[in-house]
Amino acid sequence: MPRRLTIAALPPLFVLTLAADARAKTVPYYVEEASPEDVAAPPAQETPVAAEEPTAGPAPDALQFGGAFRSRWVTLPHWFLDTFTKSNQAISSYAVAFEGFRRKRDPDNPNRFWEVSLALGYQKMSAPDGNWLAKNHDAAIDTDWVQLKNTAFWTIDLAFLQRQYFNQVFGIHYGAGWGLAIIQGDVLRTKSYGCTDKNLDTCRPKVCTKPGGGCTEAELQPTQTGQKSTVDDPHRYKEGSVPGAVLIVNLVAGFDFRIPQTKGLEFRLEGGFYDAFFIGGAVAYSH
Repeated sequence: MPRRLTIAALPPLFVLTLAADARAKTVPYYVEEASPEDVAAPPAQETPVAAEEPTAGPAPDALQFGGAFRSRWVTLPHWFLDTFTKSNQAISSYAVAFEGFRRKRDPDNPNRFWEVSLALGYQKMSAPDGNWLAKNHDAAIDTDWVQLKNTAFWTIDLAFLQRQYFNQVFGIHYGAGWGLAIIQGDVLRTKSYGCTDKNLDTCRPKVCTKPGGGCTEAELQPTQTGQKSTVDDPHRYKEGSVPGAVLIVNLVAGFDFRIPQTKGLEFRLEGGFYDAFFIGGAVAYSH
């Protein structure tokens, strides 16, 4: 914007205007014909360049909502349980869940999204019947034959993830969260007999007579009388220290696969930790 003229500037400008007017009256007015070479060609009209669209990302919208169904194999393997037990039974089971999510595009990277998800699920926590013994405990008196009866988690969790797409088909995701698991089922214990640190895989309660080891329900159920259980007089009892709920720690990372012809549809392959190690997949839809 030109600066506003002040009153003080008017006299010099007025003098310059008069001088220019006098000079114009002394010079003959004519128009010189320009040669063809002197005629400048009109500037070439530039072709407008279309704005470059993102090469990836499931949708041009900055904000998306969606849902997913996930299925997982879950496990607490021996090598993990061995960190705090001498004898244990590995957990190998499954989990399913439904989740809803809100996804927002990163303004600095059109192929990156920040996501918040809320999931409701079921995770079965079963293991074979067998001996359990904590570290720094006496095998002769502290080994218990443990049965997990219909044990499972009913879960709710909140997770925060980042998704990075590399093209129209492939991307990765990773994140973490927490939740709550309501515990279902019972933990039943019976004292095992004749156990040492060397035979924890084969010793069992005194009432069990099945050839080859192990115990049957017909052998253990009659002992559940409420009396005190000892090695020589075993009585099955329900573990009373199992809490009604536990905190869920959720760590996840995986791959995303999309079908460009079906907008919003994606498949996931992921692994991580959800109070147990897991690997699994999911199918999701967003809009």
